[in-house]
Amino acid sequence: MEVVRIVIVGSGDGGTFTANLLASELRQEIRGGSTSVQLLGEHLAHPFQPGNLDIAFKGAEPRKYVRDETRLLRRGIEFIQDPAVKIDLDGRRVTTRSGRVLPYDHLVIATGAVADPSKVPGLAEGSLNFHTGPEDSRRVWEALQGFGGGTVAVLIAGTPHKCPPAPNEAAFMLDDFFRKKGIRDRVKIRFLTPYPRAYPAEKVSNVVGPMFEKKGIEVNTFFNVDSVDPAKRKVYSMEGEEFEYDLLVAIPPHHGADVIVDSGIGDADGYVPTDKGTMKVKGQEGVYAIGDATDIPVSKSGVVAHLQSVVVAHNIVSEVRGTHDELAYNGRINCPMEVGQHKAIFVSATYESPPEDQTPSTVKYIEKRSFAMIYWRALNGSLERVFDMFFGQTRFPAEAEQHLPPKAS
Repeated sequence: MEVVRIVIVGSGDGGTFTANLLASELRQEIRGGSTSVQLLGEHLAHPFQPGNLDIAFKGAEPRKYVRDETRLLRRGIEFIQDPAVKIDLDGRRVTTRSGRVLPYDHLVIATGAVADPSKVPGLAEGSLNFHTGPEDSRRVWEALQGFGGGTVAVLIAGTPHKCPPAPNEAAFMLDDFFRKKGIRDRVKIRFLTPYPRAYPAEKVSNVVGPMFEKKGIEVNTFFNVDSVDPAKRKVYSMEGEEFEYDLLVAIPPHHGADVIVDSGIGDADGYVPTDKGTMKVKGQEGVYAIGDATDIPVSKSGVVAHLQSVVVAHNIVSEVRGTHDELAYNGRINCPMEVGQHKAIFVSATYESPPEDQTPSTVKYIEKRSFAMIYWRALNGSLERVFDMFFGQTRFPAEAEQHLPPKAS
């Protein structure tokens, strides 16, 4: 009997969720031996990445946001703790670090994005960040404990980056932290951004900008970082500006995973050229990319990976069963942003609908905090009906897709 082989490269949010959806939908085929689902990943530890903010600015324990990957997967999935080092699209096979070769009929690339401080001279040595993992996030919290006053700079050192609201959240959470510590009057918080406003989407910036001003957070726009001098504690821009700091919290430049670069299937930044609707890798059949791995100009976030996974899993099942009822993703994003004092907003949009006016609320804050508690269960696909009601329209029949230019969040 010929087996339909589905290989998923990357065991983060998108890869894990896609594998679980496929295992659920194709359980009869998997049990009967006609279909296999293999998930490749490097680590057994699966982190809840939004938890890095709580680790960095609220002192949360890193272990609170980590689970064993194997305990998150449905039956029928073969988890291979052996990361891919080469993807051969022509030969339709994946090679792992140990030298194992996995042929595929259907492939899902969920390799994410890499936060890389080394891309800016002096940044790795002169800054802390909460994007490169829970351990580095903990170092931010430790630095804050001994901080008695001075200038804290929050720097966006490259775009795109994971979770667009995160830099703003960091500034708001720093403000909260120093107020609770009773030293806010001794701390200047400076927000350095390459964008023309406090947040790239205008209507969201219309909320964030005045709140920054009210809280005394100074915004410096069009700041494209050139280098950092750790000895002088200065950060320099390509435009010729320079600012001193006592503590620098940076959002590092991001790029695609090494396997994408080494396989020659990404763009100049290592992101996979992907159809923004069907999520197919351009020029390929049976090959999909999701989440941060793609070149689609929408938020690089877990929510986006989740919603794209639903489309990809459906389309693969359609191909396996020959039903040909392909779906397309409509660009839905829904990114929460804490704005201090137990309030939050949600940055929500689609390809055709930009973010709308917002009013910060405690209800939105509670919704955001609740997601950390249901995340692990959500990964197995059991909450999709709830999410469909919360997110609204996220997909539609692919034949009805209108190829309009996407609107970045």
